[in-house]
Amino acid sequence: MLSKLPLIGRVLGIGLGLVGVVLFIMVAVNENNAPGFVSFGMISTILGIIIAVLSFVLALVVNPQGIKGVGIGLAAILVIGLISWFTADGSDFNEYKDVTEATSKASSAMLTSFYILFSGAILAVVYSLVSRVTK
Repeated sequence: MLSKLPLIGRVLGIGLGLVGVVLFIMVAVNENNAPGFVSFGMISTILGIIIAVLSFVLALVVNPQGIKGVGIGLAAILVIGLISWFTADGSDFNEYKDVTEATSKASSAMLTSFYILFSGAILAVVYSLVSRVTK
């Protein structure tokens, strides 16, 4: 079962990506579908957090000495989530149709967390490339 986890993760990621693309196209064609896209984003975020936590737990079961890394990873997810939520501003909800302040704040928080995680991924790639070149 453990050997099939990367395949399951890829299939799940591709599936969620395709659903996101379809919803994005629906929103681009008709703005009335925007609440569905926001709901999908919230569900994807929650599902991603659950998968991340489960992967940490699985890593802990496979390698019990890695509890420090698991703790750091969980703390990082919690900190990014808190930073995203507390810096989110839902004040622009009046500019959109059928959008509440809570939905606008949730959307802002998800965008902020995406920006933080994307920046971290880019920095990790740059660090990896620089460290490879210097070795």
